[in-house]
Amino acid sequence: MAPSKTPIRQSARTDAMRAVFEGAGFVNVEPPLLQPADVFLDRSGEDIRRRLFVFNDPAGQELCLRPDLTIPTCRMYLDGTAGRGDARLCYSGAAFRYDATGSGEASEFMQTGAEFFGGKDAEGADAEMLALAASAVRAGGLDNFNIKLGDLALFDALVDALDIPTAWRSRLKRHFWRPAYFKELIARLATNGSAAKSDERGGLIAALAGLDEENALSVIEDVLDLAKIAPVGGRSVAEIAERFLERAADQSAAPLSKETAKLIDTFMLLSLKPKDAARRLRELAKGAKIKLDAPIAALERRFELIDKRGVDLARATFETGFGRKLEYYTGFVFELSQGDNVFAGGGRYDGLLQSLGAKSRVPAVGCAITLERLTAALAGPKGRAAK
Repeated sequence: MAPSKTPIRQSARTDAMRAVFEGAGFVNVEPPLLQPADVFLDRSGEDIRRRLFVFNDPAGQELCLRPDLTIPTCRMYLDGTAGRGDARLCYSGAAFRYDATGSGEASEFMQTGAEFFGGKDAEGADAEMLALAASAVRAGGLDNFNIKLGDLALFDALVDALDIPTAWRSRLKRHFWRPAYFKELIARLATNGSAAKSDERGGLIAALAGLDEENALSVIEDVLDLAKIAPVGGRSVAEIAERFLERAADQSAAPLSKETAKLIDTFMLLSLKPKDAARRLRELAKGAKIKLDAPIAALERRFELIDKRGVDLARATFETGFGRKLEYYTGFVFELSQGDNVFAGGGRYDGLLQSLGAKSRVPAVGCAITLERLTAALAGPKGRAAK
């Protein structure tokens, strides 16, 4: 049985989970329900962009109902209403995402979570946030759950160590969190863009190959207008033009070597117990003759700190290809689940606050728990929510 489409309101369970964060020094805040839509359209993954409740106010400003509470909490921190410098903030409240899949999940759901801004010890803060998320879930009544861990910074370091064009590095990093498209991208780069030449868009891609970005944008706008097609999935015309220009560039570039493509594929498929992760990654780096010493050492230290905080890493899996579904994550990520029901997750997003207006990069890590999914997990296998 799927969870009810009726949202679960604030409850004793919510209070118990929030009390875990408050007991660790996090200050409770209440971010506004209404948010500027462009903030989420520009920084969230497609999964969230296409599920936003978007509308215009009487003055014509495009607004949305908050789809999560992380970005709204970031905005409160930046405008000074929730402290300055190092800050620990927590929250409980409703979030809104349209259910286009028919999964049975409520379009309004309750989210409890915490965000830590600042701090000089990244691995220490990461370990603390995972431990707090696990403790909050236990305070909510659930003791039996699995933990999935990942690290986008490790992938970034791998890409930076490869002998490939700089533009390809940024693209691989940008699309890491989209497994299906990422796999397609690797295949295209390894075949000199031939996959694009044979599809129905090949003619348009070839025509764009000789244009600069401004003229390509104009062509794409004309094509969409003539076909009476509006941008979908939260993508702007500029983003669509960028995608076509990337494919056009692929056709004229040297292909990704078979060895490099195989190395990336091997890396992306690693699923390891935390106790084995550092050793296996060092073996991979040595075999490929690349240096990953710093990110592997950071990963190793993070696991040690997580273990010291009492999190049972025997129930955890470290997956090198795991990046969650949000574009703003930059490093450590995690999810807590039971079967296919992911009811809690979080990670590090050091670049998000600067993209929202901070003058410089602000270290940040957070987590969020969805009450409806946690309640479904407590109900047993028949009550599991769809992922």
